[in-house]
Amino acid sequence: MKDDSKNKLKAIVRKMEEEDIESVLEIDRKITGFDRATTYTRTPTNYVGGELDISVVAEAEGKIVGFLLGRVTDSPYDVGDSYLLELIGVDPEYKRRGLGRRLVSAFEKACQEKGASSIRVLVSWHDWWLLSFLRSLEFSRGEMTEFVKPLV
Repeated sequence: MKDDSKNKLKAIVRKMEEEDIESVLEIDRKITGFDRATTYTRTPTNYVGGELDISVVAEAEGKIVGFLLGRVTDSPYDVGDSYLLELIGVDPEYKRRGLGRRLVSAFEKACQEKGASSIRVLVSWHDWWLLSFLRSLEFSRGEMTEFVKPLV
């Protein structure tokens, strides 16, 4: 029988700070293989698509090992704000150690403190791993559907 206690990681999940941005970008580059930072231009309250006051990081062994970027936006469909989970990432060396769950839990708490009643996330139907992960956290399919028309 496999001993999962060795797989547990002592990590602190906390609100993201400006000083964490470069570490977040480094993890994102490890995961994606490219630098997406140049595609984001909003400053100073938004970084890499997220707001520092609801975005969170996981810190272990003296470094940032995971992040979750979130955003509060006006919702054209709901009354009030919409709380979006935009991007989550865990350093590949630290995957499968419960960090994703802890990041989402901290994000949920931050959203609740701001008065959120729900969180939204956009996911590709082809990303079966992420869909499974979100379902395990009690996310379910929402009412919105994306339509796309390719322009050839």
